[in-house]
Amino acid sequence: MFPKVSITESSVLLEFSTWDKFLNASRKDLTIPRANIVSIDIGPEILKECKGFRAPGTYTFSQTYGFGVIAGTYRQRHGVKHFWNVRAKLADHTIRFNLTGDEFTSVVVQVEDPISISESLAVSTV
Repeated sequence: MFPKVSITESSVLLEFSTWDKFLNASRKDLTIPRANIVSIDIGPEILKECKGFRAPGTYTFSQTYGFGVIAGTYRQRHGVKHFWNVRAKLADHTIRFNLTGDEFTSVVVQVEDPISISESLAVSTV
């Protein structure tokens, strides 16, 4: 259910399940260079901040009924892209990597233990 997270000295690798790859319309895992991670946000409130146009991906979300999936790449003006792979029922496991100089401006996923990942990366948590 959660992506497998591998942290090395130079990068963070997010390995998604086959089902997640299908929902995201992406056939690959994500590698984030550690030098590009500016900060990390943790918490369920991140789910309310999904912005942009989905291209391609999945969006079925309902705050009222507590179910939903946001998965895929979301685009905004001036080439700003955000990667999302989250589910409402796992909101407490949400982590956002704020990036610079990368394909994405932010990567929002849900991991088993977001606090330990943030601590092991030793970047500021907002």
